[in-house]
Amino acid sequence: MNKPTSREIRRPAISAAIICFNEEKNIERCLDSLDWCDQIVAIDSGSTDRTLDILRAYERPVILHRPFDTYINQKNYALDHCDNDWVLSIDADETLPRSLIDEIQDLAFDVSGYNVGRRNFLGSREIKHGNWSPDYKLRLFRKSTGRWGGSNPHERFVIEGPTQNLNHRMLHYSFASREEFVARNMKYTRMMVDYLEDLGKMPFRGQAYIHWIGNFVKCYLLRGGILDGGDGLFLARHIAQASYLKSSLLAKRIKSREAPKHKTNIKKPLNFQRHLDGAQSATAQRSIASRSKRSA
Repeated sequence: MNKPTSREIRRPAISAAIICFNEEKNIERCLDSLDWCDQIVAIDSGSTDRTLDILRAYERPVILHRPFDTYINQKNYALDHCDNDWVLSIDADETLPRSLIDEIQDLAFDVSGYNVGRRNFLGSREIKHGNWSPDYKLRLFRKSTGRWGGSNPHERFVIEGPTQNLNHRMLHYSFASREEFVARNMKYTRMMVDYLEDLGKMPFRGQAYIHWIGNFVKCYLLRGGILDGGDGLFLARHIAQASYLKSSLLAKRIKSREAPKHKTNIKKPLNFQRHLDGAQSATAQRSIASRSKRSA
């Protein structure tokens, strides 16, 4: 490990916390940007690719295993295993450029936390507008001032005390392709529906359409997604579609759960003996009447 510089000695010790699952394409780039941290804690939820091999090759990370249930619980588990009060929470598909590292090294650390913006990429292209920019997240904080909360999958660190925005941003290699974005967006939508259903949330009539229109206008027009060309239109359309599906799927689940159970009309079994006796009686009466006519 490199000898710490004078400014690294001045700053408080920092633990980096990562959660990961099948991140062989990203984890090495992430780890390379964390060599200045005093501790690295990685929580893996059952990777089947080379993620764990890459982590072990770096030697420094503390590697722990936990089956995935929610992002909130995974990140709080990582937090609990960080030795230092100051924690840098980073995803495996994120990396810190040198400019951001230098800014962190020179911080006063006189607040509860720092918000870090993200430069998001779709494939090899950076998305500079819409909902994806500047995309500030609370990622550097004192763990004694809060806990991970929010909703699943949109977790956030719930903090007490003041925070500041950093000038430089981390790089977020969000999705390798549009197809990956669509698949993961659907996964996140269903997770959000599960969360809202557990809370007993009830969508109002027309909510799905209102959210679709509102999110598209916000992403594509108000936040300048139109300036990202075809990628901006693609993202605005699918972000709006996800908001529509969230409300419509939740409404369908509630309707299915609360639908009245119709009673099945079961006919009483036919009394065949009584029916037979009645038929035989009627036949006998017709026979008697026929003989009486012939006698007359």
